[in-house]
Amino acid sequence: MNPAAESAGQQQLLLARQPVFDTALNVVAYELLHRSMDPARFSTGDGDAASSQLLLDAFGPAGIADITEGKPALINFTEHLILHPPAVPPGLIIVEVLEDVRPTPRVIAGLRALRERGFGIALDDFRHHAALEPLLALADIVKLDVLAMSEPELRAEVRKLRNHPLRLLAEKIESWEMHNHCADLGFSYFQGFFLSHPQAVHGERQGPDQVALRAQLDALLRAGSQTELAQVLGSRDPMPGLRLLRLANGPDSRNEDRLETLEQALAALGPRAKGRSCIAVLASIEHKPRELLRLALARARACERLGEACSPAHAGSAFEAGVLSLIDAFLDAPAQSPGGGLGAAPGISAEGARRTAETGAWLATAIAFEKGEWSSAPWEELARLGVGKAEAEQAYLESLRWARRAMQAMFNG
Repeated sequence: MNPAAESAGQQQLLLARQPVFDTALNVVAYELLHRSMDPARFSTGDGDAASSQLLLDAFGPAGIADITEGKPALINFTEHLILHPPAVPPGLIIVEVLEDVRPTPRVIAGLRALRERGFGIALDDFRHHAALEPLLALADIVKLDVLAMSEPELRAEVRKLRNHPLRLLAEKIESWEMHNHCADLGFSYFQGFFLSHPQAVHGERQGPDQVALRAQLDALLRAGSQTELAQVLGSRDPMPGLRLLRLANGPDSRNEDRLETLEQALAALGPRAKGRSCIAVLASIEHKPRELLRLALARARACERLGEACSPAHAGSAFEAGVLSLIDAFLDAPAQSPGGGLGAAPGISAEGARRTAETGAWLATAIAFEKGEWSSAPWEELARLGVGKAEAEQAYLESLRWARRAMQAMFNG
């Protein structure tokens, strides 16, 4: 087990990592959310009793840098942490000041000291008030909850904040329409789950390339042998086959000798080959943000690990379910729309990915961890399947690391 994951298990924490995007949809930071596994604290907020100090103690600087892949981590700071900051490198953390922290002289002095040390300062769930002006003078980022504001309120907040030398972060962006609207309003950063939804392309039909891509994915999922998989992978472009070979030699390697051919890779992957083949094809979609592929890899791997915890025989189908749950976002066509989905093959759409109780439990758990909404995870069903909270947390953390290695293997060789 990874030392960071083992330490987190000892601290009984559940962790979620959520990306922060810039206007070009590059990931510039990750927010780290956590909750205690203790049922008595399971639904509590991030107060002093379960502060981010536990997170910092559990993972330490090296563990946090591993989770965020070297990018800054936004971490909630209580008043206590502001006044008694942890001994971590300033480039590693952006201090996220919670909305209930009062701007007392001691807090302002503490934040000023943190900023002078090189820490970034972000204000969470901000609503403008004259008493908060001292905080604005120290802030690098102000986060606005777009779901909690009406359109006039959002515009008014943006207008007031334009007078300050800071950047605006729109959080809880749940659709591409809202993302585009906030970009037009002048937001620099975006956080939410819009990436996992299809983009509406009004007035345009699918082009021949997208139709061919659908057909290829459909054929992969229908393939009944490794020979058929190899034929389908090489039917349009040799790159998916090469990426599959890189995966088999990279994070999926179980062989001492390097695999040299696609056929060897498919044989080595066995029941995992079909899901990996779909990922290799989806990696060829160049107009989608790279983070969507990373999300698909991590979600699929988390499902696979949860499936393996129940029975090794479930691993392949569990990975496929994770990939398929995001297929509509890659292809920009919801399964229920005309021409949506991938045909009639079972498990082909997001809804089909939930075709069994076990698959649905693994998928719901992976999504709950992505969103930091652990109360929505099917804990009772997982317990029936023999998976506890600590095992689910380990599966999630391992999936993040596996996804990073998979990306490196597919794109860097």
